[in-house]
This record gives sequence, structure tokens and C-alpha cells, in this order.
Amino acid sequence: MKKSIFKLLFNVIFFALVILVIIYNKQISTYIIDHYIYNKHATIEIEKNQYALNKNYQFVQITDNFVAENYQHLLNILYTILDSGTDEFYFYCDDKYKACLGDIDTLIPAEKDTTSYDVLADINNLVHPYNSYKRLTVVMNNYGKVIIKITKQYDSEQINYIDNEIAKIEANNITDTMTTEDKIKTFHDYIINTTKYDKERADNMNSVDYENSESHTATGLLKNHLALCGGYSDIMSIYLNKLNVPNIRISADKHVWNLVYIKDKWLHLDATWDDPVTDKGSQILIHDYFLIDTDTLFKLDTREHNYNKNFYQEA
Repeated sequence: MKKSIFKLLFNVIFFALVILVIIYNKQISTYIIDHYIYNKHATIEIEKNQYALNKNYQFVQITDNFVAENYQHLLNILYTILDSGTDEFYFYCDDKYKACLGDIDTLIPAEKDTTSYDVLADINNLVHPYNSYKRLTVVMNNYGKVIIKITKQYDSEQINYIDNEIAKIEANNITDTMTTEDKIKTFHDYIINTTKYDKERADNMNSVDYENSESHTATGLLKNHLALCGGYSDIMSIYLNKLNVPNIRISADKHVWNLVYIKDKWLHLDATWDDPVTDKGSQILIHDYFLIDTDTLFKLDTREHNYNKNFYQEA
């Protein structure tokens, strides 16, 4: 008799647990996935390389919380990942941030080159050129885990080449007695005097004959003495970082230049426009766009330098 009662009680408890699991299946599954499989609530640390700048800006800031809670937090996570110089990293979407995966898909379409996506390209401008991406892909699942894979613009061989060339330029042109501004001006002038704007490449942007051109990089500028605005702005940023001068690359629709923090304020430096193309192909060096404030910049040009003021609030 006691055995039958025990068996009945066991069956009642068992079926009650089954019903409980069915009713709360989603909550229990989510809890198990969050806390035991993916452990979203554990501390995730990111390893940073020597080129990580760890700078906070008005639009995005460095974060150590890698569970995205909202769109701004998502941007902060992406910025932190890019700034760190890592090649691959993962983070999570918070369960309450329902639009997270959709926002990521908008920012980083899976398995596609994302260089044309404005917000991510602007974030890329804030990091050291050696940590900036050439291609960036994402793998997501329905449980909110996001894996970011990064192919950088510059590999170790290119970095060594650029650093060695800059060292040669410094040895022949820069002295310890120069002020920081004089060093920047001397480097700016050297780059312009030894480089021509690659107008042929600029006029054939969509041609397959030029798809392997390096003119948009610092490597191509130093190696071939031809550059587009990306090459000019990258080489200036690399040198400014070498001097420990805070700077970012700032971009409009079809142009990019440098924003430099010096003399306790942010000033524009556009080496591309200080190296104008002449009808006769002669070399010209000007300083119209050398360390100028935003009012002066807009007096000179408002079309090609019409950047997103909500993003580049420092300017």
C-alpha cells in the first residue's frame, strides 16, 4: 500500500515537473544558454595590441562590457574591438535589446565588404591606421552570440616598411630642437613634395584595371609616390601617432583628411588639398589646409569637406 502511494506521489511530482518545464521551457532554456552554455554574464576581456589608442570621443567610447544593451552600447563595443587591434572577437546581445541582431546586420552585413557602410567606416577613422579594417565579417546566432572577424588594412610586412621609411624621413629632415608643430609641418611638406595625387586612379575608381592599386594606403604613397586622400590621411595619422599627438581621420562623402589635437584644440589638416593637381603637372606645395579651425575650413570649401557633424563632434 505504502509502495503504491509512493509511486503515485512520484508520478504526480514527475508530471508536475514536466508541465512546469513545458510552461517555462523558453525561460529555462534561455537561462541555461545564458548562464551555462554562453555564460553571457561572465567578464569578457579583450587583448589590446601596441597600436590601441584607448581614446574616448563624443560619439563612441571604450567599454569593458561586451553584452550590448542598446544601439549606442553596440557602437561602443564595435569601436572597442576595432581599437584593440584584435583579429577576432565575440560579444553578446542582451535579451532586452530586441533590435540588436537587426542593427548588427545593418552595420555589418554578413560575409560582405563593409567599407562602404558610413557608421562603421567613421568608427574605423577613429582607430590607429594599423588597427583599421580592410574587411570585416560577422557570424551571429539566434541566442545573441556575435563573432567579429577582421582583416586589417596593413599587415606586419607593410607596417615594418612604413615604419622604416618614416624613420628615414625623420633622420634626414626632423631634429630634436623642432617644436611638435614644426615636426608635423616638415613631415607634411616632405610628403607633399615627394608625392603626386593619383588622378588617373581617382578618375577610374570602378575600373578593374586599378583594383590592385595601393594609392589609398600609406604603403602605396611611400612606395609609388602616388596617393589618393586615404594614403595622405593614413601616413599623416601614423606619423602623428608616432609623435603622440591625438588625431583622427575625418571623412565626408568622397574625401578624408586629418583632425589634429594641438594647441589645446582640434584643427584640420588636409595634405591632399595642400598638394593640388595642376594643368601642367607641376609640383605645388601650399599650407591653406594646414592646422586650421572649422570656420576657416568652411570658408575655403564646404562641398568636399561637408562631414557628419553629429559623428565628428570634436571638430
